[in-house]
Amino acid sequence: MKNTIRTLAAILVCTISAGLISCGGTPAVTTSDTTAQPDSTIAADAGYDYGGKDYGGYEFKVLNLDTQFGCYLRLDFAEQTGEALDDAVYLRNRRVEEALNFNLKEIQFDGGTTWGTQQIAACDQLIQSVMAGDDAYDAAYLPLNFKSSVVTDGYVLNLLNIPELKVHEDYWDTIINNELTINDTLYMASGPLNFMSLDLSWVLLFNQDMMDDYKMEYPYQLVRDGKWTLDKFNEYVTAAVSLNGDESFAFSVGGKAVYGIAGHHDSPNGFLYSAGCRYYETDKSGNIQLTLESERLYSTLDKLAAICTITDGKVYFGNGDRTVPDGYLSAFAADRALFLTCELKATLEERDMESTFGLLPMPKYDENQEEYYTLTNPISEFLVIPKTQTDTSRAGTILDALTWESYNDVLPVYYDVTVSQKGLRNEDSIDMLKIVRETRGIECTGVYNITTALSNSLKKLVTADAGNASGAASTVASAKESVEANLQSVLEALEENK
Repeated sequence: MKNTIRTLAAILVCTISAGLISCGGTPAVTTSDTTAQPDSTIAADAGYDYGGKDYGGYEFKVLNLDTQFGCYLRLDFAEQTGEALDDAVYLRNRRVEEALNFNLKEIQFDGGTTWGTQQIAACDQLIQSVMAGDDAYDAAYLPLNFKSSVVTDGYVLNLLNIPELKVHEDYWDTIINNELTINDTLYMASGPLNFMSLDLSWVLLFNQDMMDDYKMEYPYQLVRDGKWTLDKFNEYVTAAVSLNGDESFAFSVGGKAVYGIAGHHDSPNGFLYSAGCRYYETDKSGNIQLTLESERLYSTLDKLAAICTITDGKVYFGNGDRTVPDGYLSAFAADRALFLTCELKATLEERDMESTFGLLPMPKYDENQEEYYTLTNPISEFLVIPKTQTDTSRAGTILDALTWESYNDVLPVYYDVTVSQKGLRNEDSIDMLKIVRETRGIECTGVYNITTALSNSLKKLVTADAGNASGAASTVASAKESVEANLQSVLEALEENK
């Protein structure tokens, strides 16, 4: 039957849509290798201009970690699994394989469980391949924040030199890619072929049942009206705090104290970004200029320090996941906090929570801020193409086609089924998810570790339980010279590799 795979994909998307209407050493490396027979009828109605290209059954190899921080990373499956997102990925790949006559091989690298170890090892895997001059990988998705020398030491290509890659088109992550474009270079890119940068978008969850008990209005309309601000957030947080019979707000698993926030220690980064604070600014060509010493930054830090006070119960910090009883995710699930600062993937981690929770974007600085901003964690994986790639046109065409198809047929499944139907519980939260999706961005200075040390120092100020961030100006001043040197080093490296 003609167009079988395209028809199956259409049925999958239609089924999902109908459902939405009715409801709310050298580490081990494994490979996933699937083969599809070319179908000359696919390209005609696929919607993407494949240009009649035929790659003669070429095996296109992509390096990717098999697991990272509970995110959805898979690029391919040997067969359909019955899970909507898995099957959408499978059908996408077979469709593009047939259109361009190639075979996709995802080479999975052991992600491990220890922070940083395997992320660095995966980056080293690509570096060793390039240094050996082999063709082990046509492309890779790597967490470059753990080892940005993959880029700065010249092991990957400037993606802007590959015209087949339309990295600034809408079906890529245009805001993120714009922010990663520096001085007319882009060595890493984000797009819906890999969902880690989506999973690691900073958001807030709130306990709707607790708000009902407190007779609070859900903040959804505040968000829609542009009035969801740090000050308004602080009002909600403050109103929720209660010792509830406990002697202090020191957290105990069997305790009853209720906190305003169950927080992750890295959440100040998400709040700073959502309040419009940036460590740099760029012009249209990506020329970058540091903007460290700003009154907005200092004012936002003061607001955050006033929100994130510990001894009075406004926040409980505990970075553990649901397997850890005193972790922030467990505290929220146990109705011990009104809000949860988290990444989008937490909606699935909290799916068995008894109380109903809602999703919100992180708050604006004030009502004068024109839009919401959502930070993507810089530890995300990004697409790179190794310097040893001998056919950049072929690589660019395949990756761009996969990304286009993913945007059209897989991304809707990710948002509408995996996150919305499985993770969220009401239409208001799904509306909020649209805002999060449309406002995602990133701090490129964080990806390249230009401002990482400064960022860590400012986080300590916010979480020091002082109620203010009076040392912020001196902290920035003392770090300025080092940050400027880091930036200059990165800029010189990018220009040299250009």
